Amino acid sequence: MTAPLNRTVMWLTFRQLFVRKRLIASVLLALAPVAVSVLFHRNGRNVGEPTAVFLQQLYELLVIGVILPLAAVIFATGAFGVDLEEGTIVHLLVKPLPRWQLVASRYVVAVIATLSVSLPAVILSWLVVGADRPEASVLLAMAAGVAAASLVYSAVFLPLGITSRRALVLGLLYIVVVEFLLARIAPGVRALSIGQYALGVSSALTATDSQVLGFPGVRGPQPLAMSTVWVMGSILLVGGLAVALRKITTFEAAERL
Repeated sequence: MTAPLNRTVMWLTFRQLFVRKRLIASVLLALAPVAVSVLFHRNGRNVGEPTAVFLQQLYELLVIGVILPLAAVIFATGAFGVDLEEGTIVHLLVKPLPRWQLVASRYVVAVIATLSVSLPAVILSWLVVGADRPEASVLLAMAAGVAAASLVYSAVFLPLGITSRRALVLGLLYIVVVEFLLARIAPGVRALSIGQYALGVSSALTATDSQVLGFPGVRGPQPLAMSTVWVMGSILLVGGLAVALRKITTFEAAERL
């Protein structure tokens, strides 16, 4: 029986993704919310801003709004994009590996790489703000939302790296247009916003009718229903991986012509 993942492919992908410059950028991304949390810990209480309000805004605006999609688009498009740029994708495709195994291995690496940036941003920020931070269940809910969105983001961005040398630009365009603009001004587009899936999962795990993300006294826009998150998230995840597999197969056939 063929294993679902190939360890050699995964290791090579990790080495390609975490080159020195990308590694430094990843560390800086992960530490950005920590730096903001340190500033809040030192000065926020002096102006009377509640810790719960600060953490929710940090999670929604910085982690979910910026760091998570940036990490996902960098790593997911780079999973195959590096080979496309360097011209080594042909050598990769001649290996005696099932194409689905190749896609699955690189997809898992992209997810792990994205989580390696976004999860520390959530956990370290929660630890830094001090003893009056919300309970651990809120932290777990935020981490679950980040993990769910990482799965979908990586699946959506993965085929872009096979399709175009401008995959990073196309991914950033989606983030700006859909996540930053349309999802905030057009309620119907929120069902296509992966960031909203993260907020929906987090809210479903902790919120009551009067709370958002389980932060006492904090209110916000109504999160997406979990039915929408499950249905749309599954469609985007499965569809993205299917397109990636199709693109790899098509690229291989084209090289043989």
